[in-house]
Amino acid sequence: MTQQETPERLTREEKKARTRAQLIAAAAAVFARRGFDSASLDEVAEEAGLTKGAVYSNFDSKEELFEAVIYERFDKPLQQEVEAIEKIEGTQQQRAMAGARMFIDAVQQERELFLLALERRIYVARHPERASSLVTHYREQLGRVAEMIADQSRKWDLPLPLPAGQMAIAVEALSQGIELQRLADPDGVPDDLLGRLYALLFQLPADGESTQ
Repeated sequence: MTQQETPERLTREEKKARTRAQLIAAAAAVFARRGFDSASLDEVAEEAGLTKGAVYSNFDSKEELFEAVIYERFDKPLQQEVEAIEKIEGTQQQRAMAGARMFIDAVQQERELFLLALERRIYVARHPERASSLVTHYREQLGRVAEMIADQSRKWDLPLPLPAGQMAIAVEALSQGIELQRLADPDGVPDDLLGRLYALLFQLPADGESTQ
């Protein structure tokens, strides 16, 4: 006779965390399918199999839920990518190519989330008065990229053509623009284009040339 399995018992905090995770996953799907403006919290609740009250007990507004989706599903993984780039061995040219490849692979694996992140930029541009927290998170993300750029510039004794903060903006805009073009016209964008543009942006020498 087999012993009956004991039902899983969760604390109040664990239940809240599970509900929050369900809502974020559902919202990611709804926002990606419908866009931010067209999506509703009713749709998110239905997608998650929860009530609208559960949505409001975890998030004050659609904007806050959208922010949580972007942070959990895109910003955090992107930060892990940034940290991984710092550990890449080889020349700066090789690191530029590897970093570009890493970003390209992430976009290919999370296509809808990438488009959702782009929609965030559009939303902020259209509603700057309602998106201050989104701007704050965006600047924090750029700040981490700027720190990495400054650290690598010191490590490799490579002067930057622009301040690290401005370089981070350029890298972000370049990466998103190239990958959006790739999604629209996959056969028209060379696989190594982003890496070569990184190298040009940072004024890196070609492979085999001295970096000192």
